[in-house]
Amino acid sequence: MEKAKQREQNLLQVLEAFTKGLTTLKEAIALVHSANNQLPAGEPRKAIQQKIEEAERAIQLGHAAMGQSLGFQLCHCTWPPQVMASSQYSKETQVEQFTCPNCGKTLSLPGRQTPGSAVTAFDPYDVY
Repeated sequence: MEKAKQREQNLLQVLEAFTKGLTTLKEAIALVHSANNQLPAGEPRKAIQQKIEEAERAIQLGHAAMGQSLGFQLCHCTWPPQVMASSQYSKETQVEQFTCPNCGKTLSLPGRQTPGSAVTAFDPYDVY
């Protein structure tokens, strides 16, 4: 039992560090994007913009994959999918509701959802 708690704590620390890394990377991309806008129009600017968009997409894919691995529900209103957060739980009906931050779609599932029980999924290499 003690080993399981320690393993869970270690996993949470790794996920926290990974999340901080993703946040820092997003901030760095925003700075590069801002600097790129200062460049004169032309091929170098287009090439940098394309790389920025690729990096942003990779971050979004990583965010969705991490959310799925943690058991979060996913909304397929965009590609990559949006991570849906639990927005309501009714003790009376024992139904948990998830809401998409992008389109507002809701998903209601019976019972309290646990990590690894996501009913929505995606393959990051499947480009619809």
